[in-house]
Amino acid sequence: MISDATNEEEAARERRLREQTDNGEIISAEEYKRRSRRSFLAFAGLGIGGFVGFNRIQNNESRDDDTIPAVLRAGLEWNEGVWERVQRDGAKARTFSVSDREEIRVNGRHGLRATRNATAEADLIQVSPEEAETWEISMTGTDGVALDPIPLASIKSDFEVHDMVWEHKCVEGWANIVHWTGVRVSDVLEAYAPEQLDAEWGVMRTPAETDGGRQEREYSAAIDRYTLRHSQSLFAWRLNDEDLTNGHGAPIRLVTPLKYGIKQIKRVGVIDFTNDRPTDYWTQRGYDLHAGL
Repeated sequence: MISDATNEEEAARERRLREQTDNGEIISAEEYKRRSRRSFLAFAGLGIGGFVGFNRIQNNESRDDDTIPAVLRAGLEWNEGVWERVQRDGAKARTFSVSDREEIRVNGRHGLRATRNATAEADLIQVSPEEAETWEISMTGTDGVALDPIPLASIKSDFEVHDMVWEHKCVEGWANIVHWTGVRVSDVLEAYAPEQLDAEWGVMRTPAETDGGRQEREYSAAIDRYTLRHSQSLFAWRLNDEDLTNGHGAPIRLVTPLKYGIKQIKRVGVIDFTNDRPTDYWTQRGYDLHAGL
């Protein structure tokens, strides 16, 4: 038979445990129900407020030629401004040893496809070695006047060649350390378009894709002046000591450790310089125009 003293001792122990777990407060069943109702109503209110706020953002009017609500675009532009202010002359991204390089997959075939749903190397527009020898990058100045084109042969022969190894980063969250061979974009522009070096932007484009003989829209990437003039921004024609494949942007592409991969446009065929805020392929689809690291 359990004594009264034992019962009192167990009761005291239970009170101590409750005080420890309930922060010293023991409440009645009625008070517990009241607080539960209040918590439920508070969370319900937050949920409804979040839904209404999201709906208002989704229905917020977009700017001309944009696909996302103006309030979200304003947020992206604020973020761009922060990154532009922290850019420092002479600052460089970390580089690695050639022995650290890795294979990198083909990710993104925009501007390269011979068919709308191209998924393999054979489905891409092929640039033969003969075509590569005569490849040129056409340019338009900030005044809209066409400039002399840049021959690929000149890019390969007339400028100092640089081998750089850095981490290529994708907006999807993956990254690879890769080895690029090419020449500085700034060196090429200094020789072929010196008056455009102060342009705010250079919009690079691929030749237009085709789809069963029908010409499609070209792929584009807007590159800011800081990146164009940076010593680690290259026009590259080799990746990991091999000539670029069509999937990686043969015969010439832009590479830079300052931007995510969506800005490192493959198969550069055109550069349009502008001082006006431009748009490009991914910006029209809701991405940050800066897309920097």
